[in-house]
Amino acid sequence: MRLRLACAFLVLAAPAVPAQPLLDRLVIIAPAAPGGGWDQTARAMQHALEAEGLVRTVEVHNVAGAAGTIGLAQFVSTQRGNGRTLLVSGLVMLGATLWNDSPLSLADATPIARLTGEYEVIAVPDRSPHRDMRSLLAALRARPRSVSWGGGSAGGTDHILAGLVAVSAGVDPRLVTYIAFSGGGEAVAALLGGNVAAGVSGYSEFASHIESGRLRALAISSPSRVAGIDVPTLRETGVDAELANWRAVVAPPGLTPADRDRLARLMERLARSRTWRRTLDERGWIDMFESGERFASFLEGERARIRRIVARLRGPAGTEPIRTGQRVFPLAILTGGAALVAIAFLRRSAPARRPAANLGAIGWMICGLVVFVLLLEPAGFVVAATLLYAASARGLGGRAAALAVGAIFASLVHLALTRGLGLALPGGAVWPWTR
Repeated sequence: MRLRLACAFLVLAAPAVPAQPLLDRLVIIAPAAPGGGWDQTARAMQHALEAEGLVRTVEVHNVAGAAGTIGLAQFVSTQRGNGRTLLVSGLVMLGATLWNDSPLSLADATPIARLTGEYEVIAVPDRSPHRDMRSLLAALRARPRSVSWGGGSAGGTDHILAGLVAVSAGVDPRLVTYIAFSGGGEAVAALLGGNVAAGVSGYSEFASHIESGRLRALAISSPSRVAGIDVPTLRETGVDAELANWRAVVAPPGLTPADRDRLARLMERLARSRTWRRTLDERGWIDMFESGERFASFLEGERARIRRIVARLRGPAGTEPIRTGQRVFPLAILTGGAALVAIAFLRRSAPARRPAANLGAIGWMICGLVVFVLLLEPAGFVVAATLLYAASARGLGGRAAALAVGAIFASLVHLALTRGLGLALPGGAVWPWTR
């Protein structure tokens, strides 16, 4: 009986025994100013790790600047081999290293785990004239540079989303007036002060101000409505885009396998803990936990994906956004293409053409150019160019397959100008995938 009572006592007392710490001390670097998403993540980790007894003492150090790349450079150069230090990173840092052609990347650190994700919200001050996303899009289409956007550092998630919204609206993303801030607190202050027309950030950074009514949320970048958040998705407002801002932790380079595995186990226990799960629910963060080789593979694939997006939004280094006056160059290309079409049809026609027929051909080509200029912005380059080619072919006696040939040729020219030369051409509402 005494043995049974002793065993029962031990079983009941077991939950009260704190978990054996995996580390006595851990330093978490938040590569941004206090108040931002990385800082919130680092301090939430600090609270959960200490509350769960996984680490005796956790310190958070802020190293702000350049979308985390300053913190990354300092981390990689000074903490090599230190198995008791982690750096909070994520999509923002990955985008910034690519945007700025940084000599350092997340590949220079040791991947440990992806922790969370968060959808982006587009918000305006309560006194803004824009009551919904469609109103903001109308202003963006009318005068792209007059609509200023505030968010995190250039090339980060906020900037990428602002560019994707512009692309979906048929606006050259390089015409977007984007004002970058080093921390979420600064971006919120600028938005509340009316210094920017719209702000882009993770929902948690705007949540308290949205609930108080000081900010008006226009759209969220999730694929479907988020439970507990009464904000329409971008797709509901006519914007063909969605984006999740993931956050992760990496360790310094040069770790021993034992140190790397210990940090991975620490993050696994953190992700399963009650304190961390409660934090995710309270802040509306998405659980995206992944560690080990799976996380390392994810990073490689994400780096390739974001490199393509950044190249599309920024274009080749040193290029300027295309303006209306610069349409002369595409028109010259089109004229050359029309000449090729003309030669092809002339070879199939009679060797001698009457003057009236020649005048008719010129008239059709002029009409085609007028249609091209009028439809270039609203319908897009491919549609307008197809009609130009078809009109030129019609004037020169062509009949069958004129539209089909024109569409193929216009698509090839579009690819040459956008992908080959880095020019931004209108996609219009008819062929949005050509933007």
